Amino acid sequence: MIKPTEQLIHLLRSEKFHSEKPIDSTIIQSYCDVIAQYGDREDAAMLLQWYMNHSGDGQYNHLLHVVMRCGDLELAAKLYQYHFNHEGELGDDAPDGVLHILAYMGYPLHTEYLVKCVLLDHRCGSDACLALLHMPYTDHHRQLIERFDQLYGDALFPEFLPALGVKWATAGEMVPKLVAWGKQASIDCNGGLLFGIAMYGPTQKEQIKQILWDPDWELYSNGTGGHWWAYMAMPLVELTFAELIRDVKMTFGSDPKRNDEVNGREADHLSDALQRSAEHCFDVLHSLLQLKLERLSHPLRYVNANAEAMMDLYPQLFAWSTPYVDDSILGVIADTLGVHHRLTSQFHHVRAMMELAVRHEIEMSVG
Repeated sequence: MIKPTEQLIHLLRSEKFHSEKPIDSTIIQSYCDVIAQYGDREDAAMLLQWYMNHSGDGQYNHLLHVVMRCGDLELAAKLYQYHFNHEGELGDDAPDGVLHILAYMGYPLHTEYLVKCVLLDHRCGSDACLALLHMPYTDHHRQLIERFDQLYGDALFPEFLPALGVKWATAGEMVPKLVAWGKQASIDCNGGLLFGIAMYGPTQKEQIKQILWDPDWELYSNGTGGHWWAYMAMPLVELTFAELIRDVKMTFGSDPKRNDEVNGREADHLSDALQRSAEHCFDVLHSLLQLKLERLSHPLRYVNANAEAMMDLYPQLFAWSTPYVDDSILGVIADTLGVHHRLTSQFHHVRAMMELAVRHEIEMSVG
């Protein structure tokens, strides 16, 4: 058992954790993120037992992240027995994510039950979709095909139903449908459409890039979660930050005519189309970089998260190619939107966070 697990258990036992002003859950989550990255089955077993000993207390749900990432089938079976009833259905007191956790760990859930959760738009419907992405196609998927056809074109739908299209249709059949659906779907649901396209792999890289840069998809919006699924789509299609940074710089980089237009004036003097396009692209890149800084794990067991080093990305974003021209991302924003635009301060914040991440990478290389 690694030291952070021992420290977390000590914290959970402490009077401070159970006081009137308990420790913020972010601290617990941070411990679990580290343990999930560096721990093993022993850590997962300890935290699963602690979780089961505190039934119904939501502040311990973060412990399941470690169980998911570091546990094995034996621990998955314990979690299943703890949360499922004799009819093979999830108990009402189970937290969100249990179906996904079990499927990620390789536990043989019943496809029929998962399909039922999706069809009924159960509270765990999205969770069931993520579970089904870890499992093979069965005859029960035919019900999902029928449901997909019924809902196709609706503005609102079970968000991750489209992500399952990869189970029954080729890219040529499904991707054009999902792209067209995205033009009329609510932004509350388009994360599943994007992820469904990305499930077809690297052949869809250019399609994913086009969607990222399309303002109508609004994939910078934190409120809908679309930016989170955009980030998770990147490794599926082998899209890198280096490519995104290069795209933005090439599209909005040094242009003497535009610089003359922006110089001495604010961005609202630009054409509305240029301003909207530029703001959208910088917002998307900013949102994705923030997620990169969080070092998130991928929700699919068979996909690795983005592995680009901050030490490599930092100069691509913030270095000047010559001492005389600021062609960094900050310079491009200033040239395109004006030096006082909100995105300037947002990318200054990203730069500060990336500097800390670079230092962390260096520290991790010691010894």
